[in-house]
Amino acid sequence: MSESPPDPSPVEGEAPALNDDAVARYLLQHPQFFHQHSPLLLQLSIPHESGKAISLLERQVAVFRERQAQLQDQFHEFLVNAHANDNLFEKTRQMILALLGCGSLAIVRDLITTRFCTEFSASAAGLLLVSDAPAPLDSGLPCIPTSAARAALGELYQKQTTYCGPLNAVQSELLFGARQTPLLSAAMVPLKTTAAASACLQHGLPLLLIASEQREYFNSTLDTLFLDFLGEVLAAHLSNLLLPTAAQQP
Repeated sequence: MSESPPDPSPVEGEAPALNDDAVARYLLQHPQFFHQHSPLLLQLSIPHESGKAISLLERQVAVFRERQAQLQDQFHEFLVNAHANDNLFEKTRQMILALLGCGSLAIVRDLITTRFCTEFSASAAGLLLVSDAPAPLDSGLPCIPTSAARAALGELYQKQTTYCGPLNAVQSELLFGARQTPLLSAAMVPLKTTAAASACLQHGLPLLLIASEQREYFNSTLDTLFLDFLGEVLAAHLSNLLLPTAAQQP
């Protein structure tokens, strides 16, 4: 009976075929391997005979694996949020530069209406004045009475801080007018003018409004850092645009 031929030797320059025996031989030849590559132990399933009971070693390994999975998930979430914030910052920067280039209230209004819808995925956006006095001439800005704002918005108007959250039908119609598709959530940013431009106060309080047809698009968990920053810059620019108009008033 002829003997089976021996396994062919690997061609010089080629790596030997990787199989169970080759891995076992390598580990036997390098007993310190897992000392140098200890993180691999968290990924391997190593039998540990302990009957039906789970040994302390197995439990520790399971806990370490769970923690590693949680850290990986947290790191991935961190990267996703960082990328989203970077993208939002760039859009905000471009928006501010465009607003600073606007030479009139009408151009500011048109820019806000279009850019927020196209670049920030809003369903509607606008700028209005809350005042009992008429809006500046040629501004094209809608103006609502202070009493109407207080009645419809309540604390949202009284607090004079940026608001992100749900929008009811009355508030939607007051701020954005009648629409076929309801706006269910919104961001409202009061544009408080500086003390140096106190003459602008006769025109009332400007509000930057951004709304969505999605109920959870704007919600109370959103960070308002970028909205607040945009509101501060826009308020200062509006003050400069309103000053000539205020100076012309008797």
